[in-house]
Amino acid sequence: MLAVVGAFAGTACHSKSRPAGPDANRTAATIVSRGGPVSPARFSRPLAAIRAPGSVTLIAGLVVPSSAIALTALGADGATRWTHDVITGVVWSANATLSVLPSKGGAIVVWRGLRGGQEVTVAVNVSLDGKIDGEPYPVGAAACVTETDLAWVDHGPKGTWLVWTRAFGAATSVVDLTLPEDRDPAMLCGTRTVFALGAGDDDVTLSTVGATPHATPLRVQKDADFRGDEERGHEVYAVGDALGIVRFGLSGSVATREVVGRELAAWRRFGKKLALGDDLALVDADVRNAVLVYTHDPAAGSDDGGSTVEAFVWERSGTREASQTIAPADASRVRGPFWSGAVPGGIVVGWAERGAHADAGHAPILGMAYRVVSVDAVGDLHRLEQPADELVDAGCDDARCYAVALARAAGEDGGQPEVAAVLAYP
Repeated sequence: MLAVVGAFAGTACHSKSRPAGPDANRTAATIVSRGGPVSPARFSRPLAAIRAPGSVTLIAGLVVPSSAIALTALGADGATRWTHDVITGVVWSANATLSVLPSKGGAIVVWRGLRGGQEVTVAVNVSLDGKIDGEPYPVGAAACVTETDLAWVDHGPKGTWLVWTRAFGAATSVVDLTLPEDRDPAMLCGTRTVFALGAGDDDVTLSTVGATPHATPLRVQKDADFRGDEERGHEVYAVGDALGIVRFGLSGSVATREVVGRELAAWRRFGKKLALGDDLALVDADVRNAVLVYTHDPAAGSDDGGSTVEAFVWERSGTREASQTIAPADASRVRGPFWSGAVPGGIVVGWAERGAHADAGHAPILGMAYRVVSVDAVGDLHRLEQPADELVDAGCDDARCYAVALARAAGEDGGQPEVAAVLAYP
């Protein structure tokens, strides 16, 4: 499961189309969407999506005319099955966020932004056939799901932080953990476990809810373990109910360990070094591999310009590791955001691509690129061309992975709502 990456991530700008480089297999996007008996929904940003059971893609987006967040379902044939307003009374704002999370028998739509003139974070449960289960209810930051519960973090009394959960189908939410006020909270969900981390001045603690609960904090990272190498940051991933921690030092060092229950593996310290200017894109893992993806500025004097995209891959239960360049420097493109998923043969890393120069006459997003990586090999670089005003990850099913674009049709200027197109890969 993907860890959410913050401080090191790069930004992107609006652009005009540029030709793909000779290193990539360049194709038009495989668009899995079409008309049908139900008219396709038209959205504005923000946008969010997931791949649901039954080869259904659930897409949520802002519908400006009705001041609502709508959810639509596209079937395996790409036809629209239904569209419903699920959260009403909302308006666009620059810092608004939207997410769709899987739940038993449907999805949970989470809106963080303006509603009824106030800043709120609310969620609503929707079934796979489009039925809304009750009114939107308040949630907090870092919302994620296990196979049975929605979980989130919110402010508690006297500066503390509360970890809340709400079982799928339940009508109430409960507080499961309290993190002290001297901790900076973060949260990640595994299959049956909620991992609640608290970063302090010189350590990181872990408490869990779910399959292997332990409210007593476990110290999973200590500065004393890395004397003389101050922490630059750390990221986490979850595979099943195992938690992985990847620590970055100011020296450029990379170290990792995994936690299962209350069992802490020893730190694994790599010879790999990150440069000071490298920007972390993501950390993720599957049953075999773990991967760190980052962008790297080439050496001074390089003619290519731009940044390369690099992957450092290691065996979770072995000793092998590999460094791979997954996209060469290209000054004509700005890459990001990045996402990933488990596929046969390794972990697929995907990202949106924008042109490096703004042009109001073109869609800002050119399309997406992806590459499959593993400790054994790196696959070919592929690009899917799809002019768009937004492009988001929609996850994977047993067959393929998916992204959803607000597709900019020829002759449109991006100033009106657009139809969502599903892109299938690899």
